[in-house]
Amino acid sequence: MKKDALDYHAAKPSGKMKTIPTKPHATQRDLSLAYSPGVAYPCLEIEKNENNAYRYTSKGNLVAVITNGTAVLGLGDIGALASKPVMEGKGLLFKAFADIDVFDIEIDEHDVDKFVDTVKRIAPTFGGINLEDIKAPECFEIERRLVEELNIPVMHDDQHGTAIISGAAMLNSLELVKKDISQVKVVVSGAGASAISCANHWVQLGITRNNIKMVDSKGIITQKRFDDGGLTEEKSQFTSDCENGNLADAMKGSDIFLGLSKGGIVSPDMLRSMNERPVIFALANPDPEIMPNIAKSARPDAIVASGRSDFPNQVNNVLGFPYIFRGALDCMASTITPSMKMAATHALANLAKEAVPEEVAQAYGLDFLTFGKEYIIPKPFDKRVLVGVASAVAQAAVEAGVAGIPASEFNIVAYQEELEGRFGLTHSVMRTVLNRAKASIKKIVFPEGDDPHVIRAAYELANENICIPILLGRPEAIDALKEEYNLDFECEVINPIIDPRRKGIYRDELFKMRCRKGLTVIDAQRLLKSRTYFGAMMVQMGDADGFVGGSSRAYPTFLKPCLEVIGTSSDVQRVVGMYMMAVKGKLLFIGDATVNVHPDSHTLAEIAIQTARVARRFGIKPKVAMLSFSNFGSSRELRSSRIEDAIDMARELDPNIMIDGPMQADTALIPDIQNKYPFMELDEAANVLICPNLTSANIAYKLLDHLGDAEMTGPILEGMAKPVQILQQGDGVRQVVHMAAICAVDAQRLELERL
Repeated sequence: MKKDALDYHAAKPSGKMKTIPTKPHATQRDLSLAYSPGVAYPCLEIEKNENNAYRYTSKGNLVAVITNGTAVLGLGDIGALASKPVMEGKGLLFKAFADIDVFDIEIDEHDVDKFVDTVKRIAPTFGGINLEDIKAPECFEIERRLVEELNIPVMHDDQHGTAIISGAAMLNSLELVKKDISQVKVVVSGAGASAISCANHWVQLGITRNNIKMVDSKGIITQKRFDDGGLTEEKSQFTSDCENGNLADAMKGSDIFLGLSKGGIVSPDMLRSMNERPVIFALANPDPEIMPNIAKSARPDAIVASGRSDFPNQVNNVLGFPYIFRGALDCMASTITPSMKMAATHALANLAKEAVPEEVAQAYGLDFLTFGKEYIIPKPFDKRVLVGVASAVAQAAVEAGVAGIPASEFNIVAYQEELEGRFGLTHSVMRTVLNRAKASIKKIVFPEGDDPHVIRAAYELANENICIPILLGRPEAIDALKEEYNLDFECEVINPIIDPRRKGIYRDELFKMRCRKGLTVIDAQRLLKSRTYFGAMMVQMGDADGFVGGSSRAYPTFLKPCLEVIGTSSDVQRVVGMYMMAVKGKLLFIGDATVNVHPDSHTLAEIAIQTARVARRFGIKPKVAMLSFSNFGSSRELRSSRIEDAIDMARELDPNIMIDGPMQADTALIPDIQNKYPFMELDEAANVLICPNLTSANIAYKLLDHLGDAEMTGPILEGMAKPVQILQQGDGVRQVVHMAAICAVDAQRLELERL
C-alpha cells in the first residue's frame, strides 16, 4: 500500500487536481473578452451588486478546503505543508462526486485569531469554505467565528460530516432492530470534535442526552470530573451522573456503541456486555476500535458499521460534504443551518430504503443490495445521493430563509432534473420521461416476471409510481425471489398456464385473428402457454397498456409474437428499432439497429420518418442524415441510388422533415465539412443518423457504446399498433425501468390520440 500510494501521488502530472480554461481562448477576440478590455464589464456589474459574482465568475461553484495541519487523519499535527496531499484528495472528492471545483489552502498558523483573520481575508473568492483537519478545541471556535462573520457556507467536515452520515446510519439501524430512539443507551468513545458533534446531532435526531455516556482517554465524562474541574466547555455538555469508570464499564447494558477514538480498544467481551440487538459503529480510521468481522463473531445479532470500505456499512464522509455544499452553492446559501444538516441525514436514511440500482451493487462486486443489517446507508458510488441530498439541503436552506433564491422561485423538481443532468444527458432526458410516466399511471405487463432484474425493476416502478407492473410467471417463484431480495411491494402476478383466459376469450380472439394464417383453436390455446403470446394478448385485449420483455432471450423471440398479435400501426408498413445516445453532451438517435436487415428505399424512408418522430417525443427537433460511404453520390462506381430514392420518399411522406444525404458520418456531424456543400438542407450537425442497413447501424452503436463512452437507451421500438418495447438480452434493472417508462409514456400518447 505504501509503495502504491507513493507511486500514485508521484505520477505525472503532479498533484491530484488542476485548473483548466472553461471559456474559448483561441483567438485575439476571445482573449479580449476574457481579459482586457472586456473583463472590465463584469467587474463593474459585480461592483453594483455582489451577487453578480455568482453569474460572472466561478464563485458559485468554488469551495476552499482549508486547514492548518494540526489534526491530519490519524497522523496528528504534521504541519500545513504535509497536509496538502489530504487537502488535494478532498478536492478530488468534491469534483468527482458533486462537480464542485476546489482550491486547497494550507495555512501555516496555529493562533486562532490569526487563522480566522486569514480565512476571512480570502473568503470573497469562494462560494463556500470546508474546514478540515483542525484540532480540538480550537476547531470549535474557528468554525463558530467564521460562521458568524462570513456570509457564505462554512463547515468543519471533521465535526459535522461524520455526524450527518452516522446519524442516518443510526436511524436506520434502530428501525431494523426495532428500538425506540428516545430510550436507547449510547456510549461514545472519544470526546474530540467529531464525537461531540455526533452526540449533539444525534440528540437533535431524538437520542436522549441523559442516555449518552461519553468516554475520553481518562474514562467516562462524569459529573464528578466536571466538579473537579478540567473539562472543556464542549465536553461538559455530556457529563453523566454515574460513578467514574472506563470504557468497559460504560458499555455494560448499552444499546449503541459509537467509536470515534482509536483502534483496538474494544474487546469481544465488551460487546457481549451490551443489550440484545446492539448497534456497533467502530469508526476510528484506519483501524477501528474493533474489527467488524470480530464484532460480528462476538455479537451475531448486532448491526455493525465502520469507516472501512472492505466491510459492509461504511460510514464515509464522502456521502455528505460534496452534496451538502452542492445544495448550498446552488441556492446561494449564506450559511449551513442545523436544518440543512438534518435534511441531509434524513435524505440519506430514506435513500437507503429505496431499490438500489444494479450498477451500484456491481461496483462493489455484489449481485444486489437491499435495505437490511448489511446495508443501512447508501454506497458512496450511488449517483442518486447527489440528487437526494443536494436537493434536500437546498430546499431546507430556502425554507430557513438563508438562500439567495426566494421560496417562490425555487422549484425542487426542476432542481432535481438539473442535478440529474450532471450525470449525463441521458439521465436528464430520462428524468423527464419518468416524470411524464407518473402523470397518468399505466399498466405494463412483463412476460419474464420471474427474472431477478425484472422483479427488482418492478419494485422500483411500483414504488416510484412510474407504472403498474404486471408480472407473468408462477406466483410461488416470484414470491420467493421477492423474499430473497427483500422487496416488499404489491403487484398483480399471473400464471398464464392456469389463467382461464388462455382457454377462453384470449384463445378465441387469437384464433379469430390468425385462423386464415393456418392457426387452429388448439394451436391458439397452445401458443398462449407462452408468456410472450399471453402478454401480447393482454395488451391487445386492453388488460394491459403496454408490453416490455426480452431480457432473457433473443430479440426476435419476443418481436415475432408481438407482431402476430398486436401488429403494426395503421400508418406504417414496418416497425423500426433505434437507439438514443448521448455522446459528448450531444443527443443522437441512430436507426435501424435491430429489426430491418436489408432495407429497400421505402423501408429506409420509413426508418427515417419514424426515428425522427421518436426524437420529437424526446423534445429534439430532428435533423436527419442518411449515412453512406460517400458524399452525395461522389463515387460513380457505387452510387447510392437506394438512399437517394429513400430521401425523396421521406420528403413525400413528411414534407416538413429536415433530411439530407447520402453523406459520410463526419459530414453529418461536423458543420465545417457541411460548409463545403452549400446546397445541404441541414443547417447544423445532424442528430438523427440513418444507417444504410442493420449491419452498419449495429456496428456503429456498439462501437460508440464501448469506445465512445456513449450513454445508450434502447432499442426503442416504433411502429407497433400498441405500446411494445423489447429489451436487449441481458439488460439490467436500470434499462428495464427506462424502457418501461418509455412504454408507459407511449401508452399515454396513444390514449390522447384516441380521444
